[in-house]
Amino acid sequence: MTTLYVMQAKLCREEANVVVDSTGELWDKRLGHISETGLQMLAKKDILLEVKYISLKHCVECLARKQNKASFHSRPLMRRRHALVLVHTDVCNIDAKSHRGAQYYVTFIDDYTRKLWDFVLKSKEQVLSVFKEFQA
Repeated sequence: MTTLYVMQAKLCREEANVVVDSTGELWDKRLGHISETGLQMLAKKDILLEVKYISLKHCVECLARKQNKASFHSRPLMRRRHALVLVHTDVCNIDAKSHRGAQYYVTFIDDYTRKLWDFVLKSKEQVLSVFKEFQA
């Protein structure tokens, strides 16, 4: 039998973990920043026995959850109508060198087909020669 995590623990039968402070804010954090209405519903169903009336202060996580994502495109997104008319490129650093000494890679993405080409590089000076090879 294999296990994913190894843990060493000591079991003490004489001790128990008890929560003394069970405020709405504590339950909000425990339940993954559930809404105030959700906490009140759990309290009405007697799932949260200690909490009767809940009024939450707005924490940073709750406010971030309520934000809407707005699109930054002011005009419709237009793609090219033929392959290889527009190619997006980027040079990236690899955290650790590969077995053959590559420390960078360059990507070329066709705007029309979204096909991706990837090339590994030992130095940034190789980008121009790789681009010429790609273009040919």
